[in-house]
Amino acid sequence: YIEQLFDINIENVIILLHSQELTIDRDNDLLCKIEDLFENDTIIIESHCPADDIDDVNRLPEKYRMSDEVYAQRKGTLKDYLQRNKLGKYSDHCLSLQYLSNNNNQQKQKLREMNRLKLKKIQIGMHVEVNEPMLNKRYGEVVYIGILRGICEEFIGVIFDEPVGDSNGCDGIIRYFDAKRRCASFIRPEYIEIIIDNVNKNDEINDL
Repeated sequence: YIEQLFDINIENVIILLHSQELTIDRDNDLLCKIEDLFENDTIIIESHCPADDIDDVNRLPEKYRMSDEVYAQRKGTLKDYLQRNKLGKYSDHCLSLQYLSNNNNQQKQKLREMNRLKLKKIQIGMHVEVNEPMLNKRYGEVVYIGILRGICEEFIGVIFDEPVGDSNGCDGIIRYFDAKRRCASFIRPEYIEIIIDNVNKNDEINDL
């Protein structure tokens, strides 16, 4: 009965009653002749076999995994249905968003590379033209090149010829350079154009 009830081979059964181990040598009438067995007593039946049936993972068949390439070629799958009907992530809307996202990432990467090359050319003391969106052109001198507090990207600190900026060289905590109120700004490299006079002066210095 125990073997059928718990699906444990009878030779592997261990019965514990009141912390006393009872072995199978009492066989068929084991439970009938246990002394001091009362109603509502708990009997613990264990197996001393290391692994029984389904618990023995080494005996389980190897799991089959279908490759993405094979799955993509199969017909009648959920992926095939979604693609044919342009649903879910295969809908025109999602594909458009994915295209825009990929295109945006490419543009950001291209901009970072352009800024990296531009930063190699910009030097302290150069006169530059600043062309930020929605603002008039401004002219000034480069006085700082580097990162700002809490921002990992490099900025160009520019002192303008007129009070057309939004800074005095300080971010409220760190002072990067001295400037009068509203006479400076921190500009991203993509909005900076080197005035040609700087290039000519540098060429003359290099020739010397």
